Amino acid sequence: MSTSITIPNEYGYVLLTAYLSTIVGYWHLPNTGRFRKAAKVPYPNAYATPEQVKESKAHYLFNCAQRSHATFLEHQPQFLTTLLISGLKFPLFSSAMGVLWCTGRFIYAKGYTDPNQEQGKGRMTGTKIFYIGTLGLLGSAFLSAVSFTGLGDRVMGLVK
Repeated sequence: MSTSITIPNEYGYVLLTAYLSTIVGYWHLPNTGRFRKAAKVPYPNAYATPEQVKESKAHYLFNCAQRSHATFLEHQPQFLTTLLISGLKFPLFSSAMGVLWCTGRFIYAKGYTDPNQEQGKGRMTGTKIFYIGTLGLLGSAFLSAVSFTGLGDRVMGLVK
């Protein structure tokens, strides 16, 4: 059995959304660097020490910026995988969920480094937003993938 994949005309939106996630990733670099500079944490130290964090808000905020960048990097491969798979069958929905994910990741980073939010709680708004995008992409990527197996038509009847 062979399967032909036709790229939908709207798939360009999916590719633009993938590109947007790269821009958000690149934005993390100077953002984290700004906090590193303020905290005077030298390279190659990835984080300020617990002792430094207790003594200085700048060190605490640097760790928050660094953690925000790390969680972005931890999530982006799965995001791109689900975006690109989902977009083969649901390009506009996938792009919308992807823009939501990217927006949530930006708000997450800004909130995490908000000096007025204790214990990084400012990240929670962004978390809620990007998880909506994540869940939408997980579900639609599954349906898209199933449709290429033939099970979608024969067993589930969900995707044509």
